Amino acid sequence: MALAAALALLASLDAGAQEFVFEATAPDFKVTIPGIPPIRMGPHPMQGTHPHLRYMGADGPYTISIITPSADRGMTALECAGATVRSLASRPNVPPPAELYRARLDENTFVAIYAAETPGFLQLHAHLLSAAAGTHCIEVHVSKIATSPDDVAPWFDGFDKARIDAR
Repeated sequence: MALAAALALLASLDAGAQEFVFEATAPDFKVTIPGIPPIRMGPHPMQGTHPHLRYMGADGPYTISIITPSADRGMTALECAGATVRSLASRPNVPPPAELYRARLDENTFVAIYAAETPGFLQLHAHLLSAAAGTHCIEVHVSKIATSPDDVAPWFDGFDKARIDAR
């Protein structure tokens, strides 16, 4: 019995067993990202002047921010995802839209993924997108500093089971 418990503990410590889970209120939603370690989230440091910048956390090479801009009443997850993807073009270090990998992960969760070269390192980005309460769009921006070019392919493959569940 003790051996089985020890093996279960070791399996849960495996990088593939890591999972980021975060629940927010007003609007209510839950973010789940397998393969990303649990990261302690706090208020976004710019929330005072930009209320839609809700939460932020960082651990090691990972940074996560959760953004909930107001949406036109009744906007769907697909409409919010489209609006956010279009806005990415105006953000620093984001490649042209043709170089973004975009996918629908489930009925209410979309993703845009890319790698951005900056002087001295490669930064990997994923934007999980959805809507909540018919009043807000949701953007969960996950970034990771790559330690080698071999990090790129797993990053692009690693978000297929991520989801945003709005309540």
